[in-house]
Amino acid sequence: MTDQSRAINLNRRDAVLFALALSGSGGAAASLSEVFAQETNEDSDLVAEIEAELKKQEEIWNSQDFPAIRDLWDRDDPEPYYIAAELYEPIIGWPALDNYLAPPRSGLKAFRWGFSNVKAKLLAPDIALALCDHWFEFQLVGENRVPTSGFDRLLSIYRKKPDGWKQILYANCPLGPGTYVRALLERNVKSDFIEFREDAVQKREQLERQR
Repeated sequence: MTDQSRAINLNRRDAVLFALALSGSGGAAASLSEVFAQETNEDSDLVAEIEAELKKQEEIWNSQDFPAIRDLWDRDDPEPYYIAAELYEPIIGWPALDNYLAPPRSGLKAFRWGFSNVKAKLLAPDIALALCDHWFEFQLVGENRVPTSGFDRLLSIYRKKPDGWKQILYANCPLGPGTYVRALLERNVKSDFIEFREDAVQKREQLERQR
């Protein structure tokens, strides 16, 4: 096998390990988009293509047709990986992934999903690594269940197919506990606080001059 063919047929397990290494342990303060921006020769066309795929994912999740998510995956891949934040063990292989994405009975009453800050780059001519920030809101089936929400970073690996980019890996990359709490507190600040702060500074300065 030539060096060129080795690059084109990048070993998927190496690609997975490389991608997970980039994601870090989940305890870094910066979002994945910030980390990724440090050294990235970003391809705007590639980013647009990946954003289009993520938009499909957003539309499917929000339609509540959860099994349709499987259409966004490369069904020719022998061993897909899915790392869910709520599970101790990664989901590996089609039987486990199909059962997760299309269980006989869903425990979700409603689920909403969104994304932002997409970054993408090629690992090989037909393999792309993508990072983004994402958020979700959901309510479980059952009495006394209340809506809840969360946010984290998402790392995905895609393979280029005739009908577009298809996922072969999906990994949630949560913030560490302390960082998550700090980020949550920052997100709870109302959007008009900066304007309020500037007005408050002027009022305080005026009061100081009057004393």
